[in-house]
Amino acid sequence: MEQQSTVSNTKPSDGVVLEPQTESTLFDFRWFFQLPPLLKGMGVSLAACNTVVISFGLYSLLNAVPSNPDLDRLERARAEYDAGNFQQAIALVKSIPQESALYQDSITSLKRWRREWHTAAAQYQAAEQALKEKRWRDVLEAARQMDGVRFWRRKVESLVEQAKPELEAEAKQLLDQAYAKAQEKDFIGALNLLNQIPPETTTAATIQPKLAEYEEKQRIKAEYLLQQAYNQAAKRDFKSALNYLSQIPPGTSVYETAQIKRAEYSQKQHFKEEVERTVQLARRESEEPEEPEKSSDPFSTEPFISTETNEKTSELNPGNQLQEVTP
Repeated sequence: MEQQSTVSNTKPSDGVVLEPQTESTLFDFRWFFQLPPLLKGMGVSLAACNTVVISFGLYSLLNAVPSNPDLDRLERARAEYDAGNFQQAIALVKSIPQESALYQDSITSLKRWRREWHTAAAQYQAAEQALKEKRWRDVLEAARQMDGVRFWRRKVESLVEQAKPELEAEAKQLLDQAYAKAQEKDFIGALNLLNQIPPETTTAATIQPKLAEYEEKQRIKAEYLLQQAYNQAAKRDFKSALNYLSQIPPGTSVYETAQIKRAEYSQKQHFKEEVERTVQLARRESEEPEEPEKSSDPFSTEPFISTETNEKTSELNPGNQLQEVTP
């Protein structure tokens, strides 16, 4: 039995039978090479002409817009400015005429460049002086403030590179000092030292866990100091309470409460001292000897010291006026 063809005959409505088309003949381009040489040459020439025409059209479109000489000057001035040729940049900007549409822009750029240039130059000089005086962190600070002028940024970055080895050594010293402070339970001092380590150093990347640890310990210590202040105030020992409160550092969660209590305990301590002074004064007056009044009766039983002093002292007794308000 003969194998059926993969492509069947197609019969149009007019009865014309087309030649069977197989998959291999659908994409067969050998017909092009079977054309006469003249036709093949014409086809290639037409394709080449189309390419030339398209390229010429694109070139014409790109060059149809006339160049703006003032814009070119401004762009060249910016390039000179970034390269550090400040005077050449200023001269190019000044060459833009007043009738130009870019004149106002050029004036604005001129003012801004002058301001930025002189500021950056001063910052670079400060960084250079700090490097000479071995103030390594000041070199970094000057570099952080530098912006706007690429020329001066590149120059100050070279100073930072020179200072980096010394900065790393200084950062390690600060870290060791912070550990020593923490051993003494001085977490405020430890945190202050850790915060001085420049973030640009490799040591700074390792201190984040310690910062969190010392901050938590500082919080616990601050709460302990506040509680001790409460305990001393309950005994009416306001001096000791104020001493505890003065040790609570800013930035802790109980700092604001401590400031309120400091004002309250200071007032109570002042009142307490006034009362004590008044009582002592009255006591001294009561202890001073008084001349007895002459009596005709030598065997009189009247006391030589008046009882008015005892009554005055009892009136100055503060009683419960200094009772601590429950915090």
